[in-house]
Formats: sequence, C-alpha cells, structure tokens
Amino acid sequence: MLRRLTALLAAVLMATGATAAAAPVAPAAIGPAAIGTVEDLGVPITNFLILDSVVGADRDGRPMLYGSTYAASSPGVTFFAIDVETGELVKELPMPDSWGGYHTSIGSDGRVYLATQHGDGLAHLWRYDPETEQLGIVATTDETDIGHTFFFGVGAGRGGKTYLGTYPSGKLFSYDQESAELRDLGVVQADRLYAKAIVPLDGRRVFVGGGTPASANIVDTRTGVATSILPEQYADYSFAYNAAVVGNNLLVQLVVPDQRVLRFGLRGTRTEFLGEVPGLTGTGIVPISANEAYAVGTCPGSAFGIVRHSFSSGSCSYLTDASWVSGQISRATIDGSEWLVGVGQKGLFGRFNPATGEVVTAQLTFAGSGSNVTALRTGPDGAIYGGTYETNALFRIDPGSGATTVLGGVAAGRSGEILSLASTDSELYMGSYTHNVVTVYDPSRPWAPGVDPLVSNPVDLGPVGEEQYRPWDMVQGSSGDVYLASGAAYGQLGGALSRIDGDTHAVSSWRGLAGDHNLFALAAGSGEVYVGSTTHGDGVTATGPAQLLVFDEASSTVTYSVVPVPGSEWIASLTVAGNGVVYGSTLEGDWFRFDPSTRVVTVLGSFPLGSALALATGPDGLVYGTSGGALFRIDPADDSVTTLAEVGGGYYRTIAFDDSGRVYWGSGTHVMRWTP
Repeated sequence: MLRRLTALLAAVLMATGATAAAAPVAPAAIGPAAIGTVEDLGVPITNFLILDSVVGADRDGRPMLYGSTYAASSPGVTFFAIDVETGELVKELPMPDSWGGYHTSIGSDGRVYLATQHGDGLAHLWRYDPETEQLGIVATTDETDIGHTFFFGVGAGRGGKTYLGTYPSGKLFSYDQESAELRDLGVVQADRLYAKAIVPLDGRRVFVGGGTPASANIVDTRTGVATSILPEQYADYSFAYNAAVVGNNLLVQLVVPDQRVLRFGLRGTRTEFLGEVPGLTGTGIVPISANEAYAVGTCPGSAFGIVRHSFSSGSCSYLTDASWVSGQISRATIDGSEWLVGVGQKGLFGRFNPATGEVVTAQLTFAGSGSNVTALRTGPDGAIYGGTYETNALFRIDPGSGATTVLGGVAAGRSGEILSLASTDSELYMGSYTHNVVTVYDPSRPWAPGVDPLVSNPVDLGPVGEEQYRPWDMVQGSSGDVYLASGAAYGQLGGALSRIDGDTHAVSSWRGLAGDHNLFALAAGSGEVYVGSTTHGDGVTATGPAQLLVFDEASSTVTYSVVPVPGSEWIASLTVAGNGVVYGSTLEGDWFRFDPSTRVVTVLGSFPLGSALALATGPDGLVYGTSGGALFRIDPADDSVTTLAEVGGGYYRTIAFDDSGRVYWGSGTHVMRWTP
C-alpha cells in the first residue's frame, strides 16, 4: 500500500511541477531593538555518558579500568580511572576543550589512547601514561586538511602502532607510539565515510569498517591498498560499526535496518565469509579460545546480557545481565581469579566472575557538563517542555517560578535525544533520534514511561515510518492529528511524512513525497500542512533544490509543490503567521513568504540577522525566531524585523511561549526567556 501511495503522490508532484518562485524583493530593514527583559533560566540538564572503557594497569601493576566521559554538546569531558578490585573512581583528569569520544584502547606500550571530538574541529589523539600519570594530546591532524573533524575509531595494533579512523572523511591514520609520527594512509574507500571499526590484523593489515552505506575493508598498511570483504547481500546496510577478532575469526557488526554480526575466517592474507553469528550485537567481545568468546547479546530464548558463544558449534549460554557494559568488556585478574569488567553509559561499574557467577557493581558519579537544548514547546498544561542532546530526557519549566524539573528519559532503553515536540489540547508528542521513535505524554497523569498504552505515561509508540531515523519536526494539523517530518536512516535516501491520530495514536506514513529528499520543516494551516525538504542525509546527498510541499490533510496527498528559493538545498524552518501567510528560512541564510490562497512565493533575500534557524508564531500572531546571535520578531504586516535580544540559538525547534506572551528559547545548553 505504501509503495502504491508513494507512486501516486509522485505523479501529483509531476503534475504540479516545481513552480518558479517570484522575483526577490528588497528585505525590510532591521528596526530598533525592542524594550524587554532577558533572563537566563539556566542549564536544564547536566549530563555525562560513557561510551567505552578498557582495562590496563596502573604504575604499581594493579588493574584499572580507563576511559573518558562523553558530552559532545559542550566541553567538560574527563578522563577516568576505576580501581577494578574496589570499584572506586580513583582518578578524574580534565580534557580541556574536549567534547567526548567513542573508543578507548591500550597500546602495546601499556599507555591508554583516546580520541575525542574537540572545540577546534581538528582530529586529536590523547594519551594517558600510567607510569607518569600524565594526560595530554600527542598527535593532531594538519589543520589544512578539512576533510575530517575527529578520530572516530581507535585500534592499538602490534609493533607499537595505534590506528585511527576519521569522521567524516573515512581516512585511516597510523600513530607510532615510540616516534610520535602520525601517518596519513589515505581514504579507505572513495565513496564511503566514517571510518569507525578499526581492528589491527596480522601481516601489517588493518580491518576498517564504516559507512554510509556499510563498508568493510582490509587495508595493507605498507601500500595503503584496501580490499573490500563485504558480501553483496549486505550492501544496503548503513554501517559496519564495530569489529573484533577471536582466534582466526573476524567478527563485524552491521547496523541499520537491524543488527547482525558477520563472521569471516582469517587464513593468512585470505579472508573467507563464514556466515552470520546469531544472537550477538557485535559489541563487548572477549575471546576465550580460538572459537569461543564472551559477548554482549542474546541466546535463543534468553534475555539480553553477557553470553558465552561458540563459533564452531553454535552453542550459546546466557550468563548475566549487561547493565554495566557500554562499549567493550575487558578481562581482568584479581587474586588469581578472572573477571569480566566494564562500566555502563551512566556510570554503573561492574565485574563478573564467569567461574562462580558472582557479580559486583558500584554506581559511580562523574563530572558532567551542560547538554544542548534540542527542542522546546509549550505543553497542554501551559508549562514549557524541552529535550537536550544525548539524554532522551524531558524537562519542564514552570512559567510562574521559572524553575526547571527534569522528568527523566521518555523511553526506557533508548538513547539519543528529543529533536521535535508537538502539543495537542491534552498531550505532548515527542520525536526522538534514533530510529524516529515517537512517545506521547499526558501531563495530567503520573510519570511512568513504558510501552503499555493502558498504563504507561509517556507511552512509547516505537519507530515511525519506513527506514526513518531523525524526527526533524512536529506540528499539530487543523484536523487535530500530529504530523512528523523525518530523515531517512544512515546511507538511505527519502524522508517521510507521518501522521499520528490524536485520538487513537494510530500511525500512517508516506515516504518519497519530495523524491529522494529528507523532510525537515513543518507548519500547519487550514486543512493543509506545509513541508520543507532538504538534500542533506546521513552519509548521502539527495539531488535538486529544496522544495516546499502543500499536503492536504483530507485527501492525504500533495496538492502543490514549489522551489521557494532557487539554489537552496535546505529549508530550515517554517511557520504560519497570524494572517495565514507562511514564512520560511533556508540554511543558506535566505527567507521567503508563501501565500496559501494564491500559491505565490515571495523571496525576501538574505535574512538581515544571519541564517534564521528557528521560526515560530506567537500568541500575538507575530513571527519569532532565532539566528546564531539574536532573538528577533517579524511583523507579517510589513516584513519588518525587530531584534529582541542579542542572545541567539543554535537549534531548529527551540522556541516556545507562555500565556503571558513571554518567549523562551534554547541557547546552547541554556534556556533563555524574554519578557516584553
């Protein structure tokens, strides 16, 4: 049914055509700044995550679990050391200007190697020396090379080498642990990005997995020649995200649209595909023997946790839960006994003795940092609700007191962040990355997240749309239903418009309304929903200029389409002013208005305050918005622009209003408020 409806809508688009926009007009001048009061309501959520850790030894030979926190929306990352025997956090060291990383590795020199995102946009390699207890940056890519922004993958190899994969350029680097030479080995695969899964192999070879779509290559480090080993039947997966070696088995995790682990036999310089490994997720693999390993995953009929898996016989046994594991698990010896050791995303340290079944855990607290505000909306109860980066948590601001309450994660077991919000008369709808998940919250009922529609609040409706990943915008239509514009999964093209029934929560979805574009911005008019597209995708780029679509709610069809700003690739925001005119902005910095009654677009040129990233209509019918450096207001009577505050915002859906006409907006990790 979906395929047939998509074809029908494509025919409608061809019939309406991408009508040329009207000639530009001179934009209105900026008016004098309005008188008002600006308040900083503070940082709603301070957060830390741990994505990986590894066991090494301290200067006295005691086993330590090393790693760093992850807080990629603001500086504030710390390096840590956990005493494996006691479970105590014995060391925290600041990593200045660092924004968090994905992998940690022990070098053949016994030092700890980490790669984190950094404020200057260059790729840096950090090293901690347990002997001297010194931490610092030991290598940085050339600032003239702008093809990458950080080291995504880290793998410490034999012969004193550490191998590094870059984001997004997909290059492989080697770092000599003795000479400190950083060597550029080049792009692994010309049409692939994101080199993340880095595993050194025998014979001066390195496995490099990335995307998008998925790539799996073995690189000869002497020549730089890469050989793809990915079987053709897996070419449509988005990522080869993690990898490990057990004996002569190379295990490669593929992700999106599901998770699978592929097994390859290593035979000298030859690699043979041996099939899939059922049950495993592909992370946290610790070898036991040449054909057996501890791993994170499931066995047939078991819960998710630590399992013991035999690759030769296929046997599998569940051992214990994995709540204390993030990234890899490591092996450590305490008083002659072998333990598996790890730390979870939120600081739960754990160790497990496979021989006795004993589990020891300790909840640790790490220094956090502010998390960027990613969504803001007025709820049905008049409170201001929002979400922040990498927390998937909802917060509420009381307009009367200005106080913030963090309600918590909106969906158990899901990571990511709330990217969009919409409010009806009784419910708040939330769209979360990853997998385009929608949750629905009733502020009049107790907080109890879950999936049971009868008792859960918010209730998790699950992923929405086909192969969708980022829920970029949400709006309530005049029908009362909620509409969601989304972007496709990594390596995929074609966003979707989804509708959630305001009474039953039933979901309908249409993909391909704008061809291979992703759908990014929404606004609701009388019986119509206005949709803005973008060519931007995760690892892929669509074709043609950004489109403005008119979606008829009654017929569920696109009745009109236009290219509002020729040459633009991204419509950033849309809103319907009080007079019914649609205002829109592009990421390139232009703005326009669209008259639904005449279907005429007027291009208004470059927005005078820089790119308008967020537009929203206030209770007074005027249009409010943020650029990088200002909160502003547009009067639809004459397109005049007034600066309200010289404090900008950086995200798209981060403006809300209370009943007193005050404006709330997200500015980095803070929520600001302007009172007329």
